[in-house]
This record gives sequence, structure tokens and C-alpha cells, in this order.
Amino acid sequence: MKVIIVYFILITAVFATKLTDGNYSVVENVVRGKKWRTKVDLRVKNNQIDWVNVDMVTKDGKLISQDEKDLKVVLKDTGGIDPYAELQKEYMKKLKEAGNYKMSRVDTIAGATVVCNKFNKMTVFLIKKSEQGKIGKFEGWFH
Repeated sequence: MKVIIVYFILITAVFATKLTDGNYSVVENVVRGKKWRTKVDLRVKNNQIDWVNVDMVTKDGKLISQDEKDLKVVLKDTGGIDPYAELQKEYMKKLKEAGNYKMSRVDTIAGATVVCNKFNKMTVFLIKKSEQGKIGKFEGWFH
């Protein structure tokens, strides 16, 4: 009987996990190339992820999505596809389809494998922070 109660408590704890409303942000602490670091922002509202953003940022706060010169290089490498905009759209689409924030990973975009992999890892990291109720900005190594 005690074993059944323990299993019930564990199952309840796993399925009762909720997200804490707030804004979450993580920037990798390793510079890619000469100046860029991957950054993911996530917003939770009413126990659901309602917005996500991925970009590259310099230590001065400059975003690659707003830097025409460097964004052109990225677009050339990915055949004209903006991986940052596509990752956001694909993630929100999959999230809606799954109906659960613990959904599968976003598929890799051709020419942007590294960014896609980091995005998936960084998003999981932020979701765990939200489950723990730790709102805020974080840094980490996501390789």
C-alpha cells in the first residue's frame, strides 16, 4: 500500500508541474565567431508559453536581426532563410499543435544546425526555470 501511495505522489508531481508566469531570457556565455552569442527569450502567461524569440547578440546588446550586413551573411549561408524568424514560427506552430509545452524539438533548418540545436537546448533550459519559478535572465553554455 505504501508503494502505491509513493507512485501516486510521484505521478501527481510529474503531471502537476506548472509554468510560472513571467519573462525568461538566456544568453550563451560562449562567443560564436568574433562577436555573436545566441539569445533566447520566452514569455509565459497563464501557464502557457505565449511568445518566444531567438536572435544573436553582441556583448553590447546589438542584435543580428537588426544588423543588415551580418544578417546578409547568415541568409547567404541558409539559402535566403532567416533561421531566427523561422525558429520562432516553427516553435509556436509545434507548441500549438502539441497543446503541451513539453513538446518535441524544433526541426533543424538547413544551414542553421548549430543555432537550431542551441535553440532547442536553451528553450528546455528556460522551461525548467519556469517550472522552478525562477524568473529572470540567465547565462549558460549550450553546445
